[in-house]
Amino acid sequence: MITIFLHRFMQSIFLPPLNSLVIIVLGLYFFKVQRTIGKVLIALGCLSLYLQSTPYCAYQLNKMIAPPPIKAQELNDAQAMVLLGGGVNTYVKEYGQNAVSNMDTLVRIRYAAFLAKKNPDLPIFVSGGAIDSKDSEASLMKKALRNEFDVENPIYLEPDSKTTTENAKYTSRLLQQYGISKIVLVTSASHERRASALFRQSGIQVISAPTGFYSLGYYRLQLLWFVPTAQAMATTSAVLHELLGYVYDVGINE
Repeated sequence: MITIFLHRFMQSIFLPPLNSLVIIVLGLYFFKVQRTIGKVLIALGCLSLYLQSTPYCAYQLNKMIAPPPIKAQELNDAQAMVLLGGGVNTYVKEYGQNAVSNMDTLVRIRYAAFLAKKNPDLPIFVSGGAIDSKDSEASLMKKALRNEFDVENPIYLEPDSKTTTENAKYTSRLLQQYGISKIVLVTSASHERRASALFRQSGIQVISAPTGFYSLGYYRLQLLWFVPTAQAMATTSAVLHELLGYVYDVGINE
């Protein structure tokens, strides 16, 4: 649990809005001893905070790392589908249970169900352990696929992983036990590139099936592309998280 806490704390420092606030605080400190440096740092911090919260910046960053959608014929080339968890919501008194899949995970589940209906014989492996709740992400995703989306495909659980690296490592072992070497990998568009690379490192061939693309289509007035929003900052944060994660998990450990 301490490792998870440190991991999330370090993420916060490098992601918006804290990354910009750190620069601004440094600028305020230097303003007292070196006014020019202080002014530059404060300006950079404010500019980065603004840019990271604009829909246009979020869209361009997401577009930069997101693979294209899967092609219809590619689904038939896979031996199985793998669905990765993206977190849970533990404040769910209205459901009368410990947790449910969060919005990010639900988007992935919905797309996995959509693909599963096209190939009802394709086995699905759901991957994700228990971090913030007693229930594993894998068990919650299986429940949603069965009860909310009426998916009848065979579903197998990988309930122990707590990171994307572990998703790939543990699920690849399970896949290999079933003689599976080629999969369709369903996860968020910003997460797909790093996750796919890690599965390939574990000896699995991957057909990318990203979902949850960030779109500027909501903003008909182009001026609104440059008006800060919380959603845009959240998207920028997710993309920067993936870029840092790719460098660490794939680039350094390759």
